[in-house]
Amino acid sequence: MSNPEMSFVIDAVSPDGKWLCVFEDNGETGYLYFCTLSPEGELMGISDALWIYNQISPSIHECKQVHMIWSNDSAKTALIVDGECWGMFDLTNRRKLTAPRSNNGMESIPTAVLENGIPEHLGEPLEFEVKS
Repeated sequence: MSNPEMSFVIDAVSPDGKWLCVFEDNGETGYLYFCTLSPEGELMGISDALWIYNQISPSIHECKQVHMIWSNDSAKTALIVDGECWGMFDLTNRRKLTAPRSNNGMESIPTAVLENGIPEHLGEPLEFEVKS
């Protein structure tokens, strides 16, 4: 059950204004949401979601920097936590990817993937249709 006092939410609109990426930690899990915006900039709904983690220690509130970035062409977006990429959506390749795990911790998604996109053998397909 989520705890509103422990909730953490950030978001970022794509440079072209068509998409919204939202990261939410409800105190128990962290998810990245890919959302579609109307031409007027209104939220049409969630198109896809990406699980990032279950409870982490230290908590997301204790991390120094948590932010979303978009590529200038609106083709990729990523969740960056303390300089590491923990999840990303690649609109060009229609893929989504969460950071790999190692020894009960997360490893950053490699810079090459951030720059060049998610190859077909990594991650999962990205949905563009708004879910009802």
